[in-house]
Amino acid sequence: MLVEKIPDRGWIPLYTLFKVGKISAATKLQKLIFLIQTEGKIDGYKFFKHHYGPYSEELVVDVQAFCKSLDLIDVQVIEGTKYPYYEYSPTAKGIETIQEIAAKLSLEDLKRADKIINKYKNKNYKELTEYIYKQYVIPEQTFETLYSSLSADLVSLDNIWEKYYKDDCPASLLILAVVEYSSKALEKLKTTKDPVVRGVCVSSISELTAKIVDLTSSLQTSKDCPFSFKTLLTEISDHINFLDNYCGKNNILPDILDIDFSDFMSEEELQRLEKTLAETQPSELMY
Repeated sequence: MLVEKIPDRGWIPLYTLFKVGKISAATKLQKLIFLIQTEGKIDGYKFFKHHYGPYSEELVVDVQAFCKSLDLIDVQVIEGTKYPYYEYSPTAKGIETIQEIAAKLSLEDLKRADKIINKYKNKNYKELTEYIYKQYVIPEQTFETLYSSLSADLVSLDNIWEKYYKDDCPASLLILAVVEYSSKALEKLKTTKDPVVRGVCVSSISELTAKIVDLTSSLQTSKDCPFSFKTLLTEISDHINFLDNYCGKNNILPDILDIDFSDFMSEEELQRLEKTLAETQPSELMY
């Protein structure tokens, strides 16, 4: 079957073209997929720093296969005012294939992809490149400022959850582990040379920290169990899963399940955390 020849990540460019119709310039396709994954918290292609920002060799390989071997994408060379460029569109076979694949995908992933596609589909590659550089390629001075601020926030969160919630709630141990994981990732980023990887991670840690701050504030106000804040916990779960996956894929940190937390947890707490993680995935615990 044709679907079996498509890698799991391959649905992202196919679905994007299905929704947009035509995408002018290979650079725009690269940037749009990067934003769908990064802002939509969707796992897929690995990106690294290139001449025009984030770039994925994996995406290039897949698109070439979809164009040449599988006849899922049609590509035309268009003569621009100064330079020629590629224009991509789905073939009839491509539309049929992505509809078959999409029927098996989670509605949540499709909703996230739709949101990002609709947000950026009308921007050209220059506008997308400029936006990405401003948003995700963080200058050294800006990184140092963000690093100091986030480090302080994470220390405060660690102190609060250590003092008030750890003994009463199984989710609190996971929050503590996530705070520690974020701190370790932030420290590793100081020696990460790729500005795209560093920028995406800092943005992700910043969003995750903000969500945990929101949850912490809500708990301090109401004193309810964390499980009563389902919306916040769901959002936190999304950010945890994205950060964990991204850090692992880019060799920043191993999977959160493989991190040694003995530096800040007692033996009893470690056993409780290991039991929780062994029995329940983080996303399941949050939901």
